[in-house]
Amino acid sequence: MIAAFPLSPRLVAAPLWAVSAGRRALLEWGAPLLEVRVGPRHPLPAPHLLRALAEAPDVRGIWLKVGRLVLDGGQATLHESIEALMAARAAGRLVVAEFDFVGNAELLLAAACDRAWIRPGAQIFCVGLGTTMRFYGDLLGRFGARFDVEACGEFKSFGEQFGRGFASGPNRDATRALVDDLAEEWLAAIVRCRPALTREGVLDAVANAPLLAEDAVARGLFDGVRYPDEVEAEVTTLIGKEPRVVPFAAWHKSWARARRFSRFVAGYPAIPIVWLKGAVLDGQGTPGLSVIAADPVVAALDLLREDDGVKAVVLRVASPGGSAPASDLIWRSVQRLVGTKPVVVSFGDVSASGGFYLSAGATEIVCHPASITGSIGVISGKPVLREAMERQGVHSEDILTGPHADLFAETAFSPGARAAMRVGLNATYRTFVERVAAGRKRSFEEIEPHARGRVWSGRRAMAVGLLDHLGGLDVAQARAAALIGAERWRSWDITPLPKGGLLRRLARSFTVAAVPEIAALLRVPEGARLLAEHPGEALALWPFELEIR
Repeated sequence: MIAAFPLSPRLVAAPLWAVSAGRRALLEWGAPLLEVRVGPRHPLPAPHLLRALAEAPDVRGIWLKVGRLVLDGGQATLHESIEALMAARAAGRLVVAEFDFVGNAELLLAAACDRAWIRPGAQIFCVGLGTTMRFYGDLLGRFGARFDVEACGEFKSFGEQFGRGFASGPNRDATRALVDDLAEEWLAAIVRCRPALTREGVLDAVANAPLLAEDAVARGLFDGVRYPDEVEAEVTTLIGKEPRVVPFAAWHKSWARARRFSRFVAGYPAIPIVWLKGAVLDGQGTPGLSVIAADPVVAALDLLREDDGVKAVVLRVASPGGSAPASDLIWRSVQRLVGTKPVVVSFGDVSASGGFYLSAGATEIVCHPASITGSIGVISGKPVLREAMERQGVHSEDILTGPHADLFAETAFSPGARAAMRVGLNATYRTFVERVAAGRKRSFEEIEPHARGRVWSGRRAMAVGLLDHLGGLDVAQARAAALIGAERWRSWDITPLPKGGLLRRLARSFTVAAVPEIAALLRVPEGARLLAEHPGEALALWPFELEIR
């Protein structure tokens, strides 16, 4: 994958790494343990970093010091990280960890280690996975506000959270099936990582949680209760001498430098990774931390299409969707790129609705079993604020020149406007399903029953024919290499961003661009913001913002 860093026997080694100052220092110290601190301010390193770190020839192993694990991504990213650590162990690297706090995610992380210790007095909150569905209908009603939402698909239940106080039957059933699937993946991964455990034993621990540290050790979930100084002694015993410990940040600086220059190493086919994360927006998008803006993405894909040195492309997509026209525009660019070279999509934690749409034309789609995907459907709507404004003494009078000229007013859709909008929604939905069917080489009739806005786990999406392979980013890279017949390749990262200098983006980020981040802090669904900004427009959004605990 990385020309400048040997990640596996298939990957390319290059002189750049040999002259790295960071590597010279590591070699002078011997093969060290890399210290990875994990906590609220220090997320677990991304899976591809763990794979690179674990397979580095001059790294003895990984020493994780875990506080409360904050998932920078979601369940799929966590599972990919676990698989990277298991690959490290299989390659002979030592993986050890000490924990201050243990919840569901930390328990899975502990299972992936050669040794895992828990601090005295800690409790283990392995209570099982869950989520909370929130409904704002009654709250909005108190202020005289609501959202008027039209949707294609019985499971496209986005509007429920703004107009009801409880879930509909289809919505509840689909969400229950999704959470059950993710819980099963979590349980199976723990047992797979720590074979001494049984499914029944883990379920019994969940049923009796929270557990005392000593109880968790007795159940085989951890290897001992230890203070930090005792953990150091244990590690020394494991490796036979006092360990040399190097901070992860020091290693990562050298690795990142080598990765940046790997694109210039000739002699091997190039398979760059294009990172697409966030809501799908038209044009340049709103400068912010996580958006997929159509214009810069299309420009980046066009450059890759014209570059004869690039033999295949991997798209890493993590998006709940957004603008349907923008998704279609990116889909078209992906399709054109596929006409010149293979394109393999790797789905992240959530790649649903518009995130699925823009990926549908790829040569192959790879998705982790614990990813959230599907939601093939469209919605349209707007906030209805006329009554709320009148309650505050703001009165309005409409002067219209056409029967549907009030489409963007703060009132509910008129019957005529609603009927016209339904025609457009139905057409967009059919196009969406046709794109998916064509990409997966199936008929409309085969795909449509599994569309209708339903959200699937990656495993179930594979079972119903929406995907090509199960796996993480590493599998997607291997598939891209296989499609061009390459055993070794070079790679680098591409993240399409809106135009404008840093100062301009920072200045704008304190205005409109700050809205998504503030909304996340306040737990207000970002979909509400998109509806307000795009009234009446077809949106390919997943129905609920689910946080899996």
